[in-house]
Amino acid sequence: MRVEPLDSRRQQILEAVVRTHISTGEPVGSATVARRTGRRVSSATIRHEMAALEEAGYLRQPHTSAGRLPTPKAYELYAQEVAARARLRPADQVWINRQLPVEQADTSELLARAPHVLAELLHGIGLVLAPPLARTELEQVRFVALDDQRVLAILMTRSGLVRDKAIRARERLHPDDLNRMSDYINGNFRGWTLEAARREIERRAAAERSEFLRRAVALCRESFDAEEEATLLHLEGVAHLLEPAGASPEELRQLLQAVEEKERLARFLADCVESPEHPLRVWIGLERLGPAMSDFALVGARYGAAQPGLLGLLSHTRMDYARAISAVGYVATLFDRALAEN
Repeated sequence: MRVEPLDSRRQQILEAVVRTHISTGEPVGSATVARRTGRRVSSATIRHEMAALEEAGYLRQPHTSAGRLPTPKAYELYAQEVAARARLRPADQVWINRQLPVEQADTSELLARAPHVLAELLHGIGLVLAPPLARTELEQVRFVALDDQRVLAILMTRSGLVRDKAIRARERLHPDDLNRMSDYINGNFRGWTLEAARREIERRAAAERSEFLRRAVALCRESFDAEEEATLLHLEGVAHLLEPAGASPEELRQLLQAVEEKERLARFLADCVESPEHPLRVWIGLERLGPAMSDFALVGARYGAAQPGLLGLLSHTRMDYARAISAVGYVATLFDRALAEN
């Protein structure tokens, strides 16, 4: 949800509080804000404005003798303002281009590499959510016999992603049958989504009472389970979340549990992909993933037009938003370029 902007003075004061809290992690007092803003107003005036910001839900005071802390609402507004003017650092662009050479790598290689690149550059959890398997457009599929009942299923999508899975088929399949199934699917369903292709094969199998098509459908179900959405989520850099000191062992346990529950995280990211708002967004406070995630934020960018996925950074709310937003946005453009070339 977009947060409405404040007037100039309160905007500047709030930004000073957020910037100071990002760098120190401590409550921020009016004297510090006065030094940071350089405004020729008294501390009493700044305290009055900070009290108004607190009443509006942008600041909170941990106790009466302390300064104030920014709320998620304040971080939302700050990130919104930063996103409008964020520019990628030249050194970051050079490093990203070196780590993600679009001209030399296919989409699957970029997919595997991008979370590591974002994690190392931005010191958080880098993540990439591939488009749901059921909605990916088929380029070709190949079934290869490993022995009498084990089959290697290889799927290549139109966007260049490759998935393979070794399965134990429910019935023995001769290599010639596997070749026929591969050729039939490739000849009839190239360019179809996997979900639509499977429904059509099921319809034909029932209409024609074809044993060959029945076995092909069964093999597809065993090979590419559309419900296995969590396997489409790639993330790296969990150790970065443990860097700031002060978290209790129980908080760390909850934090790691929230991140390790990839299915819940994948569902959250899938909802982000479906968001009709701007393709690059910042989500502040991720309580939906667990109580320990209330002080964390996600900078995410959609990539891909026909079959969108999401990539981004999961980190503490006290992150460098300008750097994260510009870097995540740039990596998304690299993905779009790679998909277009494929």
